[in-house]
Amino acid sequence: LAIEPCIQGEKGGTTLPVTKLEIADRSQFAHGESFGETGSYELIEGKVHFAVDPLNPRNQVITDLDLAPRDSVGKVEMSADFAVLKPSELGRGNRRLLFDVVNRGGKTAFGFNSIPSIEDPTAPLAPGNGFLMRHGYTVVWGGWQADMPDVPGLIGLQAPQAIGPGGPLAGKILCQFQSDIPVQSFLLSHRGHTPHPPADLDDPDATLMIRDHPNDQAAPIDRGDWSFIRSEDAKAGSEPSHIYMPSGFLPGKIYQLVYVSKGSTIVGLGLAAVRDVVSFLKYADGDAGNPCAGDIDYAYGFGRSQSGRFLRQMIHLGLNDDEEGRMALDGIIPHVGGGMRGEFNLRFGQPSQDICFICPEMFPFTDTTQVDPITGATGSLLDKLEEQGQVP
Repeated sequence: LAIEPCIQGEKGGTTLPVTKLEIADRSQFAHGESFGETGSYELIEGKVHFAVDPLNPRNQVITDLDLAPRDSVGKVEMSADFAVLKPSELGRGNRRLLFDVVNRGGKTAFGFNSIPSIEDPTAPLAPGNGFLMRHGYTVVWGGWQADMPDVPGLIGLQAPQAIGPGGPLAGKILCQFQSDIPVQSFLLSHRGHTPHPPADLDDPDATLMIRDHPNDQAAPIDRGDWSFIRSEDAKAGSEPSHIYMPSGFLPGKIYQLVYVSKGSTIVGLGLAAVRDVVSFLKYADGDAGNPCAGDIDYAYGFGRSQSGRFLRQMIHLGLNDDEEGRMALDGIIPHVGGGMRGEFNLRFGQPSQDICFICPEMFPFTDTTQVDPITGATGSLLDKLEEQGQVP
């Protein structure tokens, strides 16, 4: 079932970003179990399609959005997996939406229902103690990470690459590797995500360093001791996706590889995807195909660890107002994220990456204004939102 909304914004003729809601499956949740006064729930799963306006001032903070391919009307297209768990009867819930910013494609918010971490993304969602449903929440999961591995059940984003005058972009990237067992190769990504292939297999300027701990002095490894392709890949003739060292990588050691990669996905579109799907579910009417039409007053974002850092990045960039200036998330819960952000709006960004002493730990760190003792800069995480006058 595909529902194609044509949503008219406040400015005549302006089509809002959600262009199509494809519903792949609609089912009773937990075999129709009733959760107190809220009653039973239904689970809706599918894919949401977007067309983002690169000329809208609210979107221009997204890195390389100006280099994205455009459709016939000048919009940037992308799509994301989604799931909505809502009361079977609209009006019986609490009119609150809890958006679970998935962690590396996996659902996390059902920790509120006292269930263990979900190890199998294809397993049916268990209700646990039913806390969220008994309190009437609509729970939504949406893809935002564009480098998800091809694993069934994971919730991801399909976003375009930035295209420069000469085609796909090329530039330096850093990968960090560490293993607790001896290995001869590592995938050129973080934690099994889509690898970043080298622009030149024989790049003489690529460097591999080894150290014992993050603050230790790094030692270089000779360029002739490692290569960008495993021996088995060379025989198969496949695209290089690994670093390979015949002598092996030592357990516990930290290896850092810097090389030139080619092809940069516009990872910052994930921030717009979260904002726009929440805004659609809050504000669009039933004619637009909104399964929650008229039933949501407030939306809250929950993120754990990586996705908590994502939420901190989102508010720091001021990307909580939709293209019409309406607030998407009315509150956020950045659980476990600490004072960090991440590579969520960076050219050649690796959203899974969490190396604490580079991009994730950049000033500012707090909601209130502080002074950076190193640079003397002042600022807070909420500066952009306060300028906009809409702080969740």
